[in-house]
Amino acid sequence: MEQNFKGFFNCTSQEELFEFKEELLKNNEKECQELLARSQRFVSGEYLFDNAWDMERTHEPVFWQVADIEWSTSPNGDLEWLYMLHRHRFLVDVGLAYLLTEEPEYQEYLERFLHAFLQHNPLNQLTKQSSWRTIDVGLRVVNWLKLVEMNRFLPLFSDELKQKVETALEIQGTYLYENLSIERGQSNWQVLEIAGLYSLSLAFPNFEKADLWQAESLFYLTHSFALQVEADGMQREQSFMYHNEVLLCLLEILQLAQRTATDVPEKMVDYAKQLARAASLFVKPNGQQPMYGDSDQEDMTGLLQYAEVILTNSEEPVKKNQADLTFFAKTSLGRGQFPITDCLLLKEAFHHFEQAGIMIAKSPLTYHLFKCGPLGGGHGHDDLLHIDLAYQGKDILIDSGRYSYELSKHRLVFKEATAHNTIVVDKENFNQHTDAWDSVKVATPINQKATEKSGIQFFEGGHLGYFTLADPVYVDRKVIHFPEGFSFVSDSYICRGNHEIETFFHFDSSTVQQKQSMLIFPELGYEISCLAKEARWECYEKNSAPTYNELRKITCARAKKNIQGTAATTYLLNPQGLVTKVEKLPVYSEAEQQPDEVVEAIKVQLKDRTQKLILIQHQEPAHGRRAYCVEGEYYYGRVVVATDQEKIVLY
Repeated sequence: MEQNFKGFFNCTSQEELFEFKEELLKNNEKECQELLARSQRFVSGEYLFDNAWDMERTHEPVFWQVADIEWSTSPNGDLEWLYMLHRHRFLVDVGLAYLLTEEPEYQEYLERFLHAFLQHNPLNQLTKQSSWRTIDVGLRVVNWLKLVEMNRFLPLFSDELKQKVETALEIQGTYLYENLSIERGQSNWQVLEIAGLYSLSLAFPNFEKADLWQAESLFYLTHSFALQVEADGMQREQSFMYHNEVLLCLLEILQLAQRTATDVPEKMVDYAKQLARAASLFVKPNGQQPMYGDSDQEDMTGLLQYAEVILTNSEEPVKKNQADLTFFAKTSLGRGQFPITDCLLLKEAFHHFEQAGIMIAKSPLTYHLFKCGPLGGGHGHDDLLHIDLAYQGKDILIDSGRYSYELSKHRLVFKEATAHNTIVVDKENFNQHTDAWDSVKVATPINQKATEKSGIQFFEGGHLGYFTLADPVYVDRKVIHFPEGFSFVSDSYICRGNHEIETFFHFDSSTVQQKQSMLIFPELGYEISCLAKEARWECYEKNSAPTYNELRKITCARAKKNIQGTAATTYLLNPQGLVTKVEKLPVYSEAEQQPDEVVEAIKVQLKDRTQKLILIQHQEPAHGRRAYCVEGEYYYGRVVVATDQEKIVLY
């Protein structure tokens, strides 16, 4: 690596590297102490992967001295542990710990660990299943390059090890190049691999095939992004976690290109902007990543700050609304001042990702997510018609998470429909899976709609997952959000025969109180009411997984209802005390009262004594749609909200 290579830390001399150190100690003292604590664990032989954006976190430590590490064995029975070990991200922390303290124990650990790794992990058919999976090689290469950067000006390892590392880097680059494939272009794997290969081509231009690696990296990246970044900006795998991992690796590629004055196709920058824009829309107002698909709760602030700097590349200082860089953003960008405004950390948005089938409505008060889109791939969950809900910064309805990729650790339990806030018919999952990743039957989503009028937001979607039943059932869900903070969820089931309907709501709460058809969650200050008297509530304790390998108890509320032919069920989700009265009103069309399975009218009174009438049509009336009459007033539309001031036709 040349002395003038700025790389990830933006340093070309020891003086600049020490400037970076002082910036960290001055502005991120708390996070530096946390980094030192993490690094101390590894140095002492305690392996725990719990850093920001660790893809598969661990919560139980494993104790291994370097000489005792079993390089092809997972000590907790989950191969993801082994993959985390071989990505070597924790070594970057150890390197930074040496920079911050110059304590020789960190240097000595790096020397021991890397020598042992190189000795015990040659490339062969066995190690291709553990330390030489291409995705892990790509990630490891980037982490090694960060160590090599620091080693130029603050020796982290001996000259002998330095030579071995550089030789191993060229071997890994060759391996990554030989495994590039258009066939895998839709997978996040290829982007993560290319981040390593492309970075190598810039960091070591003296490598024999560096120019070829660089050209081929850009060729495959362009084709991969064309296959996996949808027109709406979402990465196709239906997982926010992997969307963000792909974005992160692309940002690293663009960062190195900028700092080495290397041209990249403008299309690559466009893809990064699309991915960053999508992330800015689905992030919660508090900066958290929802547990959608195979995703953890993760703070996205630093990632979005990193994206802002790389994608705006502004030379001008920010004079107003300047924000502070998080530790993640600072260690990603390196030395220097990077003025930002957190313009990607959107707190208010209404957006329909039409290809992904994800609908988002958020404000500083509320966050709503509704899913009516494709499975996406192995990382997608059985979450058709699922809703996420947050209110005043508190999570109310949540996804159960992923917990593990191991079948023996309930992989499919966390993936199936009953782990989501959706509808199950006759106890059957609407998708069918053969193992942790593959499927033999996938439901088709249809009827996606999203609209906003007068501050009221409306989502709708349905699917054909139960059309394989002897008596097919079409399920449809409408969600109406009001700016005051309450919502209606209205489900309909179109069929001929008898069926059992179960509707699941996973509340981020361990306590619940029941009052007739209402469930109250005191710690959330929230409640849910079922307006169908024949439905029966059941509440039970359920596991959720905020992060990989972590279990936490929450409350699942299940509404059970037996139907005979087409039916509908409507729920009110309400901050406690906001809606003070709810009543269902008769609906007439041509003087004939309409059944609830055709159309419902619901009047609510708020605590300020204002009233709203909500009219929801579930199916077309037998004689064709006409104006509906409620309390002597006429309304025309499928979904209508009426107040004293206006009639709002949402659909």
